[in-house]
Amino acid sequence: MFWLIYNLLFHVVYLLMLPKFFLRMRKRGGYREDFSERWFRVSEEKRTRLSEGRKIWIHAVSVGEFGVAKAFMAEWRGRYPEAEFVVTVNTSTAHELARQALTEKDVLLYPPLDSPWIVLKALRTINPIALVLVETEMWPNLLRACRNLQIPTLLLNGRISDRSFRRLQKVPFYTHRLYELVDTYCMQSVADAGRAIELGAPKARVQVMHSIKYDGLSRDEAEESARKTRLVNAGFMGEEDSILLGSSTWPGEEKALAESFLAIREDMPLLRLILVPRHFERKQEVLADLEEVGLRVACWSDASDADLSRAEVLVVDTTGELKHFTGIVDRVFVGKSLIKREGQNPLEAAFAGKWICTGPGMDNFRGIMEDLHEAEAVMQIEGEDELEMALRCSLEEDEVALHQGLRAAKLVESRKGGLTRSADELLVLLTLQESAL
Repeated sequence: MFWLIYNLLFHVVYLLMLPKFFLRMRKRGGYREDFSERWFRVSEEKRTRLSEGRKIWIHAVSVGEFGVAKAFMAEWRGRYPEAEFVVTVNTSTAHELARQALTEKDVLLYPPLDSPWIVLKALRTINPIALVLVETEMWPNLLRACRNLQIPTLLLNGRISDRSFRRLQKVPFYTHRLYELVDTYCMQSVADAGRAIELGAPKARVQVMHSIKYDGLSRDEAEESARKTRLVNAGFMGEEDSILLGSSTWPGEEKALAESFLAIREDMPLLRLILVPRHFERKQEVLADLEEVGLRVACWSDASDADLSRAEVLVVDTTGELKHFTGIVDRVFVGKSLIKREGQNPLEAAFAGKWICTGPGMDNFRGIMEDLHEAEAVMQIEGEDELEMALRCSLEEDEVALHQGLRAAKLVESRKGGLTRSADELLVLLTLQESAL
């Protein structure tokens, strides 16, 4: 009876949300492409490739989760070079990054709707060796179908945010059925593991790891150097300048950073600002905010050297560029933390040894933030009114900021290892599955 009621409600809600999906298609062209895959209507070419050998199915929502998935695939292929994967991602940006990263043997899809008929069709077509869900992707019908078909399931880099936990605590009749369906939980922290157990995960199936995002970090110094060289040669920045980066910013944060930047520049004229919005489709909105503040702006996608030489602010409006700019700046503000409450990933900045500032809303990276605070490797402000002061203090006390960045880099190095342990857990599942057959 529970599953009947759940599926009736799920399909009603999905139908009500269809107008939102269509609106998103209009606003974001990439979201429209291959949308029919969400009903598992895939091309013949992909069907053929799906039938060519059994694969591990990995589902990741967006760019951050795909970064975890990519690191896990590399770890697994280091052990089994012939391994093949089906990867499903939910956003157009992640889809493009995954398309560039996967091999010819892998298959990239948008995830099928979590309807019992559709996920059953998908599982019978894909016939995966195992299903790996990244971070928060607990799909009830997909997990239930995997259990019925005896397909092992693993939650990779699992986390449960404060907000999600509060909501899920109110529906134990739902969570205790759902969390029992996963075979192995690889959680980011002791707190995340405890929450999973409270929500219904059998204790024996829950393992505690450090975040895999510590393992999946990398830098391309050639790409970093190319960007820095161009900006220096064009006159946007000099060797003595201080560069502030707004990393994965969300609406309202670009303007807040621009206003703080403008105020600080009155005393520090060698300061420059680079903004990398979380969704580059917001370009016109961002430009309008910066124009209102009164700043000269250049966009990375089409700026000439003359445009860069006149600009005070650079807006990076191309996909996959954030990591290459993080390595060439001095200070990093982590977006979606000032106006929103979920925060973006601070680890790329930590790995690069940068001074890091966030707003109060870092719920999605609670474990990582605890690590950063313990290492004294982050500055977390309470609101927009503290932003200018925090940035100004870091610029005035350069030696203090430098040591904060060094502590961040040291922390990242000390926390590696969760990736290997998670791959070990999947191997255990597959070994048990083989012995049971």
